[in-house]
Amino acid sequence: MAEESRHPAAGASWLIAVALIAVSVASSVAAQAHMPPQAQAAPTVRSAAGRFMGSAGTDGVLAFKGIRYAVAPVGSLRWQPPRAPADMTRAADAAAFGKACLQPELDPAARLPTSEDCLFLNVWTPALGRSERRPVMVWIHGGGFRSGSGNIAGEALARQGVVVVSMNYRLGPLGFMAHPALDDEVANFGLLDVVAALRWVQRNIAAFGGDPGNVTIFGASAGGQAVNMLMVSPQARGLFHKAISQSGYAAWALPRSALAPSPAPKGADRGPAQSAESVSAELVARASGEAQTAQMLRRLDGQRLVDGVRGFVLPIVDGQSLPEEPGMLFMQGRQAAVPFMTGGNSYEGSVMPFSGVSDDAFRRVLGEDLADLREAYGADLAVSESLMLTRTFGDYRYLLPARLLADAMAKVGERGWLYYVDLAPQQRDPAWPGTPHAHEAGLLFDTDRTANASARALGARLRERWVAFARDGDPQVAGRAAWPAYRRASDEWMVFSDSDEARSGVITRRLDVLERNYRRRLP
Repeated sequence: MAEESRHPAAGASWLIAVALIAVSVASSVAAQAHMPPQAQAAPTVRSAAGRFMGSAGTDGVLAFKGIRYAVAPVGSLRWQPPRAPADMTRAADAAAFGKACLQPELDPAARLPTSEDCLFLNVWTPALGRSERRPVMVWIHGGGFRSGSGNIAGEALARQGVVVVSMNYRLGPLGFMAHPALDDEVANFGLLDVVAALRWVQRNIAAFGGDPGNVTIFGASAGGQAVNMLMVSPQARGLFHKAISQSGYAAWALPRSALAPSPAPKGADRGPAQSAESVSAELVARASGEAQTAQMLRRLDGQRLVDGVRGFVLPIVDGQSLPEEPGMLFMQGRQAAVPFMTGGNSYEGSVMPFSGVSDDAFRRVLGEDLADLREAYGADLAVSESLMLTRTFGDYRYLLPARLLADAMAKVGERGWLYYVDLAPQQRDPAWPGTPHAHEAGLLFDTDRTANASARALGARLRERWVAFARDGDPQVAGRAAWPAYRRASDEWMVFSDSDEARSGVITRRLDVLERNYRRRLP
């Protein structure tokens, strides 16, 4: 399904804040991004990649920011796989974040410096030394694959005894492109950037106190989808040992390049799958009317190119970096055999106005199941059809794939765990219909700035669960409710609200109808 224009309704300006959570995980992070470090002796690490001088926080967490993990992907290296830089021969200043990757300007007040030279990563550690061997948690930021950065408050999790890594990766058409003039075998360059960062972790993280044999990848929204993609990408095998996908969209229809395998699944509206080459050519045409040759593409102004994006950017099934849609590969048992945790929020549909998908386009997706869905979502429909459609959109895009993927882990002899966050932000309209998209990601990295006590408490409990999973491959926490691994027969989700409870049949009826709709796309 082509991403179409859909504008926020009047009076829905509160949704802008929701969308921007995916761009910058916590509102305070952008403000911190370029603050000078504390006036303390700079901690220094010597790793395989070189020597880096970081900064020490007042909480004892050491931060090393703006470490280059790949050379600048510019000029002839635009739309090429990332290349590792030469090892440092002199000490490098790693006290400030590097520039974010080129992206549209969504929020001028929180704008970060951007550049096409943006392949930097960041490390937060409680202590240095190769004897520490702490679990490593690698965060992949969200933002619809068109915006965001690795500039997070990594210390929020590092305080819990883990080493945290984040990175920038190429965004928009600079990161996801299958143009006929390029004649490339791969299309997901942004995904290959994340793979390169994971290779850097394997080579260097021991010097920062991390265990390269205990790496957990995690991310929300586009970052959650990146986790799903890494689970099925041949290039990523062996680079991580656990995975957490927060609001990934593994069952959403993706564009396909000419090298994608056959038979192809149907498109979202049951027509032919979308051509990635056509999508790329149309996007380039918005930036320039010139003939689209390889030479023209590589000299085209990158900012003009990313500014042409409408809605979210979708990754591409290219048969190489992404062999097929992740949901289908999971159902075939072709994913990595590692412990897997996934889930989403009770009002994921809050992001629909920014997705580029219109109401009419989504009705075509629902097709003959629309009548059954009206019944399943009767409470929302009683309020308005708009609420029914947005809730259905969120469940289809984010919660259905979570259930499918957790259920499919048994195919590779591993366990999956499902979660469902249902705590509405009380500082907003009391009629808020649930927890919005990516809200839990903000709580994970919140550094006790959230005014609402319930939200602060939830953030602390989420950090406990996430760190336990990274440490042990199981999200159980002493003194907290037991969280059973997922089984379709009982359909249990861990529901996070004012308290935590494993509950069966949370949204079973709704997802059963949506799964029936999804399975009609299968080849």
